Amino acid sequence: MKLYRIESRRLIKSEIYYLVKDVRIGNTVSKVRLKLGYAKLEAAIETRLTTTPNVDLEVKALEKRLSMAPRRAMYLTQDEQRKVEETRYWAPLFHMFLSPSEYEQAETLHETEYIAGTTAIEGNTLTVKQVDELLHKGISPQGKSLREQLEITNAEKAAKYRQDYMGKVSILFIKRLHALVLENINDQAGMFRRIDSIGILGEDFAVTPAIQIEDELLEAISNYYTRVRAGSHPFEEALIFHYRFELIHPFIDGNGRVGREVLRHMLARAGYPDILIWREDRERYLNALRDGNKGKTEQMVKAFSDLLLKDNRGKLFREILSRRAEHPPGEGGNC
Repeated sequence: MKLYRIESRRLIKSEIYYLVKDVRIGNTVSKVRLKLGYAKLEAAIETRLTTTPNVDLEVKALEKRLSMAPRRAMYLTQDEQRKVEETRYWAPLFHMFLSPSEYEQAETLHETEYIAGTTAIEGNTLTVKQVDELLHKGISPQGKSLREQLEITNAEKAAKYRQDYMGKVSILFIKRLHALVLENINDQAGMFRRIDSIGILGEDFAVTPAIQIEDELLEAISNYYTRVRAGSHPFEEALIFHYRFELIHPFIDGNGRVGREVLRHMLARAGYPDILIWREDRERYLNALRDGNKGKTEQMVKAFSDLLLKDNRGKLFREILSRRAEHPPGEGGNC
């Protein structure tokens, strides 16, 4: 399959050839190119150049996309927004420059780390290695309770359901996630709480009254989609929804895990990777939500963007972009 094309430009006494890639942002199409030289290419060489991923050209395309991206963030600085926007191109470039087995291995490791992290926030003590052995080798960790093991396997089920779900966030979607997260753990799995005598650990304010849970969730969902359609930054709006979800606290247990899966869904549908929260980042995550409680939305968004950029996939992305093709087609030309 062709990734690029060859273009030429007529000079006075010669012709110059370029390797070209089209770049589309919304309804705008631009292009980037690399100078190949003045000699017409043999057919075999042209085929190789137009069908083989080229790091230099992809770097140019990335820079072009980022320069064309709309500036609409309310809380992120331009530099922060640029870094967040860059994460949208992690997966496409991984597909392009990693082999299928490398890509699958990287994604499997990330999902294992994510499940270990999201359950650790709620007190689960399984390590990444133990989560990997339980999910992929069927090895139950010694000295760990059945509940802790179910939290891990249930988190995997919820993640797979979310990955297959292509619709908008809805009450049914949220309840289904909760049913999977607490399957065989809590007899209220998939049900909104019906009592008000609960709170958020470490906080001194009341959560949403049970009778108002569904109405407040519907309002939060509607606000998210309305604001995104109106041009608000989808990354920021997903974080604001996540904060509001945790504040509503619709379930007796499992609010954090369900809320983070909903956040993953919103980010994925907007083209962003999910936010991996390591065990050691638990307090940073909780403090970010506390910033929301204090009305410090900008600090909350900044903290979440820092967690996003800490992801190991960002390091892999940088490694790929730092490579150069074994046989570069020629000196880099400007657009």
